[in-house]
Amino acid sequence: MVEGEEKFNIFGEISNGTTTNSSSTSSDVYLSTGWPTFTTSFITNIVIGSVIMIIFFFLRIIYRNFYNARLIKSNGLNSPLITSPFQWIIYTITYQMEAIYESRGIDAYMHLQFLYLCIQILSIIMVFGIGILLPINYTSITEETANVVLNTLDTVTVGTIQPNSKRLWAHALSIPIFTMIAFYFYQKTNTIYFEKRIRWMSKHHERNYTVLVREMSRSISNADDMREFFSRFFDSKSILSCHIIYKEAKLRSLWRKHKHVQRSLERVLSESDIKGVPPTRAVGWRPGMFGGKTVDSVEYFTKKLEQVDRELRIAQEDASIKKDLSISQDLEWRVSNITPSNIKKLTNMTSTAGFITFSRMSHASQAAQCLFSKNVEKFKVTPAPEIKNIKWKNMIVPNRSRFFRRIVSSIIFFVIFCFYTIPVTAISAISNIQTLSKVPVLNWLLEVVNLNDTLRGFVEGYLPSLALVLFLALLPLFIKIIIHFNKEDTRTQFYHKVFTVYWAFLVINVFIVVSIAGTVLGILFKMLENLTLKDIATLLGQSLPKQSSFFINYILVQALTSVPIDIVRPIELIAGIIRSSRESSFGQKMKALSHDDPTSLNSIKYARELLIFVITLSYSTLSPLILPFGLLYFLMDFFVSKYNHIYSFCPKYQSGGMIWPLVFNRLCIGLVIYQLTGIGLFVLKTFIPGIVISFLMPFFTLFYWWRNVDKYKKPSSVLSLDICPEEDYFGNEFVKSYEDPVLSIADLEINNNFKNDHNLNHHNLLNNFKV
Repeated sequence: MVEGEEKFNIFGEISNGTTTNSSSTSSDVYLSTGWPTFTTSFITNIVIGSVIMIIFFFLRIIYRNFYNARLIKSNGLNSPLITSPFQWIIYTITYQMEAIYESRGIDAYMHLQFLYLCIQILSIIMVFGIGILLPINYTSITEETANVVLNTLDTVTVGTIQPNSKRLWAHALSIPIFTMIAFYFYQKTNTIYFEKRIRWMSKHHERNYTVLVREMSRSISNADDMREFFSRFFDSKSILSCHIIYKEAKLRSLWRKHKHVQRSLERVLSESDIKGVPPTRAVGWRPGMFGGKTVDSVEYFTKKLEQVDRELRIAQEDASIKKDLSISQDLEWRVSNITPSNIKKLTNMTSTAGFITFSRMSHASQAAQCLFSKNVEKFKVTPAPEIKNIKWKNMIVPNRSRFFRRIVSSIIFFVIFCFYTIPVTAISAISNIQTLSKVPVLNWLLEVVNLNDTLRGFVEGYLPSLALVLFLALLPLFIKIIIHFNKEDTRTQFYHKVFTVYWAFLVINVFIVVSIAGTVLGILFKMLENLTLKDIATLLGQSLPKQSSFFINYILVQALTSVPIDIVRPIELIAGIIRSSRESSFGQKMKALSHDDPTSLNSIKYARELLIFVITLSYSTLSPLILPFGLLYFLMDFFVSKYNHIYSFCPKYQSGGMIWPLVFNRLCIGLVIYQLTGIGLFVLKTFIPGIVISFLMPFFTLFYWWRNVDKYKKPSSVLSLDICPEEDYFGNEFVKSYEDPVLSIADLEINNNFKNDHNLNHHNLLNNFKV
């Protein structure tokens, strides 16, 4: 450094004089960690993102059935939208949002609406942030800081402004302005959700005529008892059907075995038709290729299916028989059969959950809003989920048991929370080489990274952000394993739990822990000196905005590395290839490739997207430079998500957009976090007007949140009676829709001549095995 030149050091102070040794551990060591680090990270991310997209370009052609599964089902395999190398880009961009709602469902529509909401908010506040706040930060030069060389990324943050400066008025006013902008677009999206949700609940669909009843009395042991109870409140003609969920473990085990054997028979029949050679399988431990005994696979699985079918029907009849120990039974019979094993068996067969299908939507809506017992814990009635959304074996888990399971899982999550703060803090420290270099055993790091600007940028910019992304990418796997213990009764509820827990992990460990750890580590050695409380507050006020450089690099990694990986989906692709390799027919291969549940993928994406929104919004006042990169992330994510919803994802059920209320709650929490961050900034800057203005904002936000929840929660959960279709539904279409699948095995009619004719059309044969 030239003698006499002044530069900012790590603590936002000015260092004068001669050049210092790069290995020095004094507090005046200078290291420019701003623009070189950012430039290196930005270029690295662009290169990696470009490589991933080029790989996707070729993978999309090679594995056409995987990346175009949804469009192949509607447009066919040879559609130009699939075969053209570039037309898919234009088609994705120009595809209308309303068409997504009609053809892809409300869940996909609300996900894209959420991303569009973030794009709108960040686009507008970026005008104020980049146009007004950033120039104010950059030109905050006083007599004390004249002739300072502004060559670090931190000099465009609010940390350059002196405490109690009048320039902070712009930052103070930005908080209510940004809050009002967020309120407007939150309200606009809420209105859109409410309108689409009403349309979804009004459709002629089995779910809208049906309710789920939980925690029924033990006196209700079968569907007849259930119908008799609810006939006291509704006309018996208005109840189309009642279905109880069976608790019998043996019955459900046999049903799963029946499905497995049936699927195996379908596979070997398809293989026989395609290859023209009867498939065989080994009997015993020695494979056929080594001289083991082999049998005809079709004959083997047919006999096995007949055997399992007989066992299943016996179990079905046994479960359907009404178990009654009433006084009409012979006294000797009752006494001799009341044994511990019989009591346990009869108790297990009695379920507390079931479904009622009505002839009108209005009856279902009334049932979902009424209390049927003075004990509020009994006869809990809610709108029914879609059939493929139900986890049948979890439906019979009592609420008390599920409550205990949730407590246990919450304790486990708390332990994991505490554990994760340690490596996250370590990763945050890696991004602050200057501070680490002050530790005697680590001062060699400064010499290493000073060898090359690119190396320094890679170590301080890209590497810590990538390490944090990869480390946190492992979390969803552990979260899903733990939440499985809860026995959630629908897939939607399971993935919503995954979303809420993962979001909490990300906000606490990425945003809060990194902000606090980075801020404290940045001034740790200064705080150990004899400083006054005012000096420490000043240092914190300068250090907090500087964490934006870490988060800019983090957002870049997410936007240009993580988001492109979302369109490639390598793990799902590999799993789909392995599954499809076991299939023979084209239809089954397509089904195996598109097996993954989009709700599972989107629950993770929602949490990550909300984190980026919270980070960008919270630092929008402190460091407006973060806004373009937050906007870049959501633009990239919007395109990738839109492509996946249009081309790839094949959802088996719809939740009705029920994740949006959870997202809205966390959007409001993110707004409060932004306002609390502003309060902390103005406290550290000792700017009283900013403290007063910011202090009121969280209360306005909480009131706004409460009013919206109060306004939309009930009307969006149950269809109001004044818009319910008035006509009765007649027909048998919905009568058995919600019957427990363990009772829904059709009659087996196996053609005895097929043993000698393996070329029999397997589609006709398999119609006799349908579940």
